[in-house]
Amino acid sequence: MNLNTDVKYQGRKTSRAGSEQRRRLILEAALRIVVREGVRGIRHRAVAKEAEVPLAATTYYFKDIQELINDTFTLYAEQALEVVNLFSMRLYEPLSGGKGKSFVEAIANSHGMLEVIADNMTQYVVEQILEHRESLVAEQAFRYEAILNPHLRKLGHVHKQALIQKLTDVMNLIQSPQPEADASIVIAVLHRIEYEGLLVEPEELNKEVIYSTLLRQLSLMFSAD
Repeated sequence: MNLNTDVKYQGRKTSRAGSEQRRRLILEAALRIVVREGVRGIRHRAVAKEAEVPLAATTYYFKDIQELINDTFTLYAEQALEVVNLFSMRLYEPLSGGKGKSFVEAIANSHGMLEVIADNMTQYVVEQILEHRESLVAEQAFRYEAILNPHLRKLGHVHKQALIQKLTDVMNLIQSPQPEADASIVIAVLHRIEYEGLLVEPEELNKEVIYSTLLRQLSLMFSAD
């Protein structure tokens, strides 16, 4: 299951494997700088030093800083969408055994379905905070920069729409009364939990609070007309 997005690489295209590998090396270095210093830390010289390549290599593949920033965000978005793709597949699992019965009927007969989904969401967000912290830090950095950078704002919007579409598919599957609106709400709640999780030490992360927050949000959604 692949996600399609209009967030595309803009730098110089390469046809040789070695050249593409070096280009990727430069973008990965730029992404590490974003995690440490924010998007404003991306400079040709700093990225070349981080990637351990000649300065001329960064200017060869990327005509200016904006193009380098754009493609660094595209690399981040590509990786993030893969994680979300796996997450959505995990959400499908508890629903796959309900053949011949609607999700609404399943809730009426068993109050456990929402709990299972909330538990899967909790596992996902805790894994993101504890095991993919750098990716979340990069996301926060790009989000802030998008406020100031109109072009990055546009790329960010396309990325967000791809996330919403993926979760909308899940909401349709579980017969949400308003799939797209509910998908947007869930993503906003997950982003808030991730942000707050970055502000505390790992041992202070309260999984029970995260679970109860997500369960309450899901319960409110499916109790609405």
